[in-house]
Amino acid sequence: MSARRPSIVLITMAVILVAAAAVVRLVVAPNATKLPDDTDQTVHYAGETTMLDGKALRSGDTAHALRPGIPVTADRRVRVTSTHGDTAVLEDTMTVHAGEQSLPSSKTYAIDRTSRKGASPPASTSSENSRGALSSAFPPDAEQDDSYTYYDATTRSIVPVRYTGTARREGRAVNVYEIRVSAPVKDPAVLKPLPTALPKKLVASLVPALDSRTRARLTPTVLAALPDPVPLTYLGQSTLVAYVDQQTGIAVDQTVSRRTVATTSVAGAPTPFLPVSALTLEVTPESVRDLGDKATSAGRILTALTVLAPLAMVVVAALLLLATFILARRRRHRSRVRG
Repeated sequence: MSARRPSIVLITMAVILVAAAAVVRLVVAPNATKLPDDTDQTVHYAGETTMLDGKALRSGDTAHALRPGIPVTADRRVRVTSTHGDTAVLEDTMTVHAGEQSLPSSKTYAIDRTSRKGASPPASTSSENSRGALSSAFPPDAEQDDSYTYYDATTRSIVPVRYTGTARREGRAVNVYEIRVSAPVKDPAVLKPLPTALPKKLVASLVPALDSRTRARLTPTVLAALPDPVPLTYLGQSTLVAYVDQQTGIAVDQTVSRRTVATTSVAGAPTPFLPVSALTLEVTPESVRDLGDKATSAGRILTALTVLAPLAMVVVAALLLLATFILARRRRHRSRVRG
């Protein structure tokens, strides 16, 4: 065997290890951050709601038309139903439970598996038009700025996402993002149970129960000028605050506040006057712990792929090259001794 053969083998092994480290860091690790095709996550919420009692409203019992402070729970399930290359079809279902009543709402999104932004849906797939905006998830290593937008399914509008700083949840560093929406309701499922008009007499009887600003607008003169029945449109208002794990993109904690407000036109301007529903939710402590555990587990895998494994390979390659250098020096030393 040639005296140089061990050095050639060591150098070859070192080159292979460096190449493998590059592949793990530049190919395997980015693939690991893509939304998995088996994603299926359920998050539980608790809070309270105010609901419009249609029966009381129709009977003229305006004092009991709104039922405030009803305890609610909610289950949100986000799952990938199919993948098409770099695009995932995502089903996002929220079911609110108020007493014996369950109110499900399901939306379908096509999203880019890397950026988590809305994408063009696959052929023959119907989805919300959320292209370019976030809807159900943040990406890993999310930007700490205001560069994201969010698609709101109730109003079918895209709004800015505001970065407000950092915090900690379940021992994890998180980015805090705030999303505010105020736009006309366009979701047919939300509009379907809501009245399109109310008798003027009923509207007048509701005025004393409204806030002072609205009462000041709906003066007797203004009420007299309104058509009978009074036509209604609806405004969707919501505020979402998400605590997003900096490494994995998992929303470890969230708060949700949503209102649907009936509006009518006064002097040519839309005027909100009656909140027909209001919902406030927070992620339950149990779900926060579960999400924190998932972020920790996923974070360990990402750290192993992006840092530990490539670093270990490079260190071993460096040791092999050092061994090659030492062997070469010994060969030169033996040659000089023999000479």
